[in-house]
This record gives sequence, structure tokens and C-alpha cells, in this order.
Amino acid sequence: MTRPVIPIHTDDDTVRLAAAAWGHPLTDPVDLGGSHRSRVLRCHVEGGGTVVVKQFHVAGSEFARESVGLTLLGPTPQLLAADAEHRIIVMSDLGDGLPTLADLLLGSDGEAAWTGALSWARHLGSAVGASRPVAEEARRRIGAGRPGGPTHWDAAGDLRQGLARLAALAPEVTDVDAIESELAGVTALLEPGAAAVVWPTDTCPDNAVLADRSADQPAAWVFLDLEGTDVNHPALAAAYTMLPFATCWCVYDPPAGLTDGLLAAFSEGLGAHAPDVVAAPMWAGQVRLACAAYVVLVTGWLLDGAIEARPFVGPADRSPSYRQLVASRWRWGATNLRADFPMLSRALAGAHRWSWQAWGTDGETTGYPAFA
Repeated sequence: MTRPVIPIHTDDDTVRLAAAAWGHPLTDPVDLGGSHRSRVLRCHVEGGGTVVVKQFHVAGSEFARESVGLTLLGPTPQLLAADAEHRIIVMSDLGDGLPTLADLLLGSDGEAAWTGALSWARHLGSAVGASRPVAEEARRRIGAGRPGGPTHWDAAGDLRQGLARLAALAPEVTDVDAIESELAGVTALLEPGAAAVVWPTDTCPDNAVLADRSADQPAAWVFLDLEGTDVNHPALAAAYTMLPFATCWCVYDPPAGLTDGLLAAFSEGLGAHAPDVVAAPMWAGQVRLACAAYVVLVTGWLLDGAIEARPFVGPADRSPSYRQLVASRWRWGATNLRADFPMLSRALAGAHRWSWQAWGTDGETTGYPAFA
């Protein structure tokens, strides 16, 4: 379904509208990148300081989701103003020079990367757990932000697409319906009832900034890019620690013990607010189910790029290639999902064999530079 595109203003128009929404003059916009969905500007405030202005170009639920994330999720930038008509958000600016988790993992300090990753996981678990009381408010506000429009994510359709792509690669797959049955529980993670939490969905290493690294204070992570904010089961967020980084570009081979530590730290943070969720016998299985779903989804989303040999999933010279990322997910799933999802694991093993035959070493990944 094609979504209507909002007329794209010039930077000056966006700044003028943002200033009117906030009630303070703004000047000297600097483009921070954004995407095809949005324009992101850093603007100077009359009298001193800067703010970040984000305007969404596509008429979807992203504006409502980002507004919800900034107001209900906790450790995020502060929402200063919002113009729903023009889909403009004004938020506090964290400034330059603060490292992201991606910076730590791709840097040269292994200890900083290890401790930073664990604290990131703990903060993420705590943030989504603390959102539990406002989950229904978030669901209502997100729904109001897309009247009559498309849902944020056609999970069932994307899973079917991913499974179809797997079946085409792996001759071992003779019964796609059997694999779909193994993944049937994903529906309960998307509509979880009492366990529901608010989470950013795009909880990638480059969307988390380490805002406090002082010696006498614990690390404090701030989460950015909240236009995918949703209300789901926390296992979907926890999968970013086990897989790791389920839908992200920053995917390399983690050192032994890191992902176990990440999941334990996430569960600790979550358990402080939702002890019943992490204490439930099915918690670990729910996280593995979320991981299985993400491996299938990534297959559907990225396989064309892998076949075309696109060199970078994310920033040039920082991210793995499409082939490396897809093949690493297949290898991970074939190894780690056997007990719970034997049919899917077999299909992933077949896809990984195909990748070796078709791509050779082009599909092989290395470890995170920080742990070299």
C-alpha cells in the first residue's frame, strides 16, 4: 500500500513551523541526516543552546509513534513541542561527541564495549519494563495517530514472505505450513495483553547514546529514533540481546558470553518492573521465538540486497554487507533454534549451505572490532 507523501518544505519552512509550534525563535539549521521518511535538523535557539527538529514526510503513524516514545518511554530526549498538522517534533538536543553503542562495539576498547553493552541492555530492559503502566495509553495514542491508515507492521505478511524466500533456497523445506506452525506464537508477542510494554522497536546500537560516563555515576543510556515505537511483549525487545541486535546493521560475531550477559542484564532491568514476566517458565522460550521470527523477517527484507551483493547494510565502511548479515542470521538460527524450532532450523541450515555455495567467503562475518 502506497502512503501519501506530505509536501516537503524547505529547511527554512520547517524551522519556521517548528519555531511557531514551540514559541521560540530558531535559526541556523544544520542537517543531521534523517531518511527518506523525515528531515532532521539541529537549530540554534535565540539566547543560546540548540534543539533538534524532526519533520516526517510520509503520512503514516510515525509522528504519533515518535511523540508517544518521547513522552512515555523514559530515557529519551525531551519532547518540547509537536505540530500534528505538519508532523513536526521539537526535542531537546544531546549535542555532539557522545558515543553510541555502535561506536563502542566498533571501537578499540574491549572493556568499554563489554561494560557499555551490558549497561545498555540493563537500561533497555528497565525502560520497557517501567512503561508497563502506560502501555494502554500508548496503544490508544498510536492508534489515534493513524485513523484509517495502514498498520505499522504487517508481521504475518512479512513472515510469509521470509518463509517463501527460505523455501526457495533450501530443498529441505517441504512443508512451509509446519514452519508457520512453529512460529504461531508470534501473534501473542504482538498482542500480549497484560505483559504489554512500550518499546522503540528500532533498538539498534546506533540509536542509543551514552549520555553520562563520569567516574562517580553509572552509565546512562538515552534512546533515539522512536518513530517505530510500539506496544508489544518485552520478548521482542529482549531478542535484540540474544540474536543480537535483531533488525540492525551493526551485526558481527559477538565474543563468547556476551549475549548471555546481555539477556541476563536485560532481564534484570525488566524484572525490576515486571518480575512476573521474567519469572514465568516460558520467558526464555518467548525470547527464542522472537529471535526465530526476526531471522525469518530479515530473510525477506534483505535477501534481494544480498543476491545483488550490496556492500553495506548500514553506514559505509562500518557495517557488514547484505550477504554477511543474512548468512550470519541463517547460521545463528541453524545452530541456536534446533531444540525449539526443528523445522525452521533445518531450513536455515539449508539456506546457509546455499549461501556458502553461492557466495563463498563473501558471506562470512568477523567479530566486533572492539573484541579483536
